[in-house]
Amino acid sequence: MMGSVNGLVGLCKADQTIPDFWNFHCIIHMEQFVSKSLNLDNVMKPVMEIVNYIRTHALNHRQFKNLIAELDQGLPGDLPLHCTVRWLSKGQVLSRFFELLDAVKLFMVEKDKDYPELSDLKWIMDLAFLVDMLCHLDRLNLTLQGKLKMLPDLVQNVFAFVNKLKLFKTHIQKGDLTHFPTLLKASGQVASAALSKQRARYATLIENLHESFVTRFHDLQLKRPQIMFLVDPFNAETGCLKVPLVTDEAAAELEMIDLCEEDQLKPALREGTIEFWKSVPMEKYPNVKRAALKILSMFGSTYVCQSVFSTLKHVKSKHRSVLTDTHVKELLRVATTEYKPDLKRIVQGKECQKSH
Repeated sequence: MMGSVNGLVGLCKADQTIPDFWNFHCIIHMEQFVSKSLNLDNVMKPVMEIVNYIRTHALNHRQFKNLIAELDQGLPGDLPLHCTVRWLSKGQVLSRFFELLDAVKLFMVEKDKDYPELSDLKWIMDLAFLVDMLCHLDRLNLTLQGKLKMLPDLVQNVFAFVNKLKLFKTHIQKGDLTHFPTLLKASGQVASAALSKQRARYATLIENLHESFVTRFHDLQLKRPQIMFLVDPFNAETGCLKVPLVTDEAAAELEMIDLCEEDQLKPALREGTIEFWKSVPMEKYPNVKRAALKILSMFGSTYVCQSVFSTLKHVKSKHRSVLTDTHVKELLRVATTEYKPDLKRIVQGKECQKSH
């Protein structure tokens, strides 16, 4: 779809009858793609091997859970199984693995499985660092999900996280591990010289992640003044609106000046972005309002589309596999709609069909 030649975007740009337009990838997908660059293979590979060894064998899985119950230290009851389709599952697996590290180490010894990493303090620190970073990335991912998420909301969340990465780097260079509680816990037995070296390495990893975010979202950064004008038009720059959002930039500048002095509209902004732009008169601010409507109509992510597939999985399960395409379409419409029928009013004029 996003192909520059044969995709929908490429075909539309090649068609001279179609006006210029913005195009960008799903922000959630881009965030996930950038996040994967943080992977520490020396950590992920042994963790996935151990988790798969425990979870994919019924006997091992049952014995491991019994071992946790025998330890009786308030530990979580089990290790989750990692799924490569869902990015969030990786953070959950690593976090639970760190909590059960002592139990895992004991279990692998009983099974005569040699994993020297489980006793290597540097490796444990790498594990703890990855747990904390994935925790931050998981929070970002969750803030990007959900219905009614407008493009400015997603852009603001992404660039807020980019600024957080700067803070993380500065703190970890100074030895402040406030934002890395797992790493702080793991570094208690590490010598100061080795810890300083590890912190410098982690700062480099954070810097690389920051550069990846900046590079990947460079186009959105350039469009950010125009996008954010939607949520705060009274403090936006006068000349922020450019083609293709507006066709007449000079007229849009004059309208922006008039809008900034429109004291009667300012209270409407407190009611929400959508309600505010409903109250802006089209006849007085045609260029500015059309630009706002264009931004409001842009999908920042494919979350709604992806969530429909999850709904379809529940609607057409193995127990309802004989459903036809027509019935599936109708059931999906009912399952995804936000419309709430007034059933009491509907049945008022109906008569009960009594059996004879």
